Amino acid sequence: MRDYAREPRTYELMTVLHPEVPEEEIEPALDRITGHVTGAGGAVSETLRDSPWGRRRLAYPIRNGGRDLRDGYYTVFHLSLGPEQVDEMERELKLNTQVIRYMVTAYEPKPIDPRAVEDAEFAAEEAAAAAYAAAQNEAARLTRQAQSRAARTAPTPEPGGPPAPTEGGEQPIQGAAGVAGQPPPSPSESAGSAGPPSAGAQLAEPEAPVDAAT
Repeated sequence: MRDYAREPRTYELMTVLHPEVPEEEIEPALDRITGHVTGAGGAVSETLRDSPWGRRRLAYPIRNGGRDLRDGYYTVFHLSLGPEQVDEMERELKLNTQVIRYMVTAYEPKPIDPRAVEDAEFAAEEAAAAAYAAAQNEAARLTRQAQSRAARTAPTPEPGGPPAPTEGGEQPIQGAAGVAGQPPPSPSESAGSAGPPSAGAQLAEPEAPVDAAT
């Protein structure tokens, strides 16, 4: 039977880099892994290194170089590679000292459902609107609370003292009738200390008219 090359398949390769790989060397290390794929005759279609990937806590310690490692830098590659070429790629990954773990699985991209995308957008908009309304209600509540606190702590005018300022800081106008809202003083009060005449005082009698004939 004649040998023939089988059709490439889509795989997902997850790698975990050593936690001591410097930040400036992560990009070259990922390029080196991509080189393992292309060197075996495959092609990388997508590289995922952002959240939830990137530097993460390991689910359990990994023994490497006589040490227990607790962290690692996760990266996911989606690639196309012939089944007979997977072994060649894995051989290169095992020789790479920067890679402490890797896993290769078959990968089938799920078709995107436009209805699901639309529903997710509506749900995100509703969540944003609810969050905005909650923030507005909280701001209004805090404003009412501050106004109530200010009203309770406002100074109370003393009896007989000047009236409390009205809104805007203006004092009520006092005229001859006194403070607005109070009755005007009686004539006896306005006369001051003079008061009515004493009982012993007599009124002067008018003089008798002079007879012009006499």
